[in-house]
Amino acid sequence: MSDSRIQDIPKIKKLLSDIKMMRTIQTALPIIEPLLRQFGIDTSKMKDALAGIDELERQIDLLASIPERFNNIFAQRGWIMYDLLNMEVAKAVLSKAEQGDIDGAELDLANYYTPDTVKWKLQTLISVKAFRPRIELAKKALEDYQAGRYYASILVILSLTDGLVSELSKDRRGFAASDVDLRAWDSIAAHSTGLNVLAGIFQVGRRTLRTESITIPYRNGIMHGMDLGYDNQLVAAKVWAALFAVRDWALKVEKGEVTPPPQTPEPTLQENLRTIQEVIQSSARLKSWEPRGLIPGENIPASGTPDEYEDDSPEQVLIEFLSAWKSRNYGKMSQYLTHSDRKYYGQGLPRKVRQHYEIMSLVSYQIIEFVTDAANVAIIRAKIVWTQNGTEKELTHDFNMLFEDGNGNPSTRGTISHKWVIYNAYV
Repeated sequence: MSDSRIQDIPKIKKLLSDIKMMRTIQTALPIIEPLLRQFGIDTSKMKDALAGIDELERQIDLLASIPERFNNIFAQRGWIMYDLLNMEVAKAVLSKAEQGDIDGAELDLANYYTPDTVKWKLQTLISVKAFRPRIELAKKALEDYQAGRYYASILVILSLTDGLVSELSKDRRGFAASDVDLRAWDSIAAHSTGLNVLAGIFQVGRRTLRTESITIPYRNGIMHGMDLGYDNQLVAAKVWAALFAVRDWALKVEKGEVTPPPQTPEPTLQENLRTIQEVIQSSARLKSWEPRGLIPGENIPASGTPDEYEDDSPEQVLIEFLSAWKSRNYGKMSQYLTHSDRKYYGQGLPRKVRQHYEIMSLVSYQIIEFVTDAANVAIIRAKIVWTQNGTEKELTHDFNMLFEDGNGNPSTRGTISHKWVIYNAYV
C-alpha cells in the first residue's frame, strides 16, 4: 500500500513487466528457440505475435499512465480512477483536460454517467455482500437520478456510501470520518492518491449557509443543510462515481486482500517460459479478436437450447444458466457465477441462488442483442419472463459475462481451462 505511484501497484507493474519480458524474448528468440522446444513450447506463432509488440507496448504504457494522470487532474474536483471507469472515456477526458479544457472534460465525465451506465455499474455492486441490503434503496436513487431529482439521489447515495464504508472499515469509520483509511493493496481506486483523497474532499467542513450552486459533493454541507445548491447533475454524477470507486475497496476488504499476501517462491525457469508463452498467446488473441457480428434471430437463435450455440461461448453459458433456472437446478446455476461468489459462499452458494430464485418461475427467455462482444467480456441483453406469486413479470436485463481463470483473474477466449462467468446473475 506504500507504492508512491499507481503504476507501481502489482497488477499494473505486471503488465509492464510482461511487455518488457516479451521485448526481451523478441530479441532472444533466435537463440532460445531450441530451448523452448525442449520444454514442449510451441514457437510457431510466437514470431507473428511478437511482430506487433511495438503497438502493444505503446498501448500498455498508455494504460499504465492513465490512472495517475487522471487522479492528478481530476481528484481535487471530486473524481478518481477506478476499475469500472471506461478506459476510452478516461482517455478522452484526459486529452481534453490536458489541452486546457478541464471544465469541458468534467462535463463529459458527468454526461458519461447516464442512467443506463449507472444501472449497469449498480448491478456489479451485487458482488459486494455488505451492499446487498442497500441495493433496493440504491435502485430508488437511480429512479430519482433518471427523473432529474438529483437532490434525492445525492442524499441517498451519500448515506449508502457512508454506511457501506462504516460496516466494512476496521474501526467502523464511515466515508465521512476524518480518519477513515480507504487504502488497499493492488488497487487503483484504493491507492493512496485515490479514495483517501476523495474522502478528504467530500469531508471538507461547511459551516456557513450557502445558496449558490456547488460542483463538489460536500457531504457535511449537504447532509446538514448548509449547502443548498447541490441539486445538479454534476454533483449527482460525482456521488455515483464515488460509490463505484468504493466498490473496489469493499471487494478487497471482503476478500481479505487489503494487505499484501505472503511472498511466494520465485517461479522456475520452466514456469517463466510457460508464462511467456501464455502472455504472447493472450496478446495475440486480443490483437486478432474481431466482434462476431452475431444477430439474434438471424445468425444465431434468439431462444434455443445450449447445443444450438457455439461451444464455450458466452451466449452458450448464458443459455445454460437460463435453462438451469427454468428447470430449477440451482446447483447448476451456481456453477456459472464468479470466482469471488464461489470463494465467498463456498458450498453455500447453491443455497444462496435458491433463496433468490425459488420464488421466480422462469417462463421464457430471449437474447435481444450483443451490447459488447470482446475477447474477454460480453454484455448480452436478454428479455426474461417469469411468474412470481401468480403474477407474470418481464425484464430486459444486460448480463455481464467475463472470461476468467480459476482464480478469478481476467483471461481471453481460447485459453484452455478458463471459462465464462456471469457477473450480475441476480436479476
